[in-house]
Amino acid sequence: MRRASMSLLVAGLVATAPSLVLANDFTTVTRVHYVQECIDANPKMNLYEATYKCSCVVDKLAEEFTQKEFEEADTGFQLRNMPADRGGMFRDDADVTDGIGHFKKVHVQAYESCKIKR
Repeated sequence: MRRASMSLLVAGLVATAPSLVLANDFTTVTRVHYVQECIDANPKMNLYEATYKCSCVVDKLAEEFTQKEFEEADTGFQLRNMPADRGGMFRDDADVTDGIGHFKKVHVQAYESCKIKR
């Protein structure tokens, strides 16, 4: 009986290992950078609360995006308001605007889930 239980435990760990590897694949630098920007963008929260809630948001974003997708969407999101031709690429390209739209939707959901008021 004990051997069967151990076999089931090992089989369960092996089955869940791929999902653990895929989850939260953002680098530490990306996470810290995002949390710092989030804290700056939400000055009404104290530092402890903001750190906790902003870390929650980046975890939610990591569930939805790969590192590369996040960096591209975040860059487009931040640069779409640049004036004239410099920002045109981020405003006019259909793929970029679709990616930014998806990023905004997930971002809003993450803020709501982590209880950050906008």
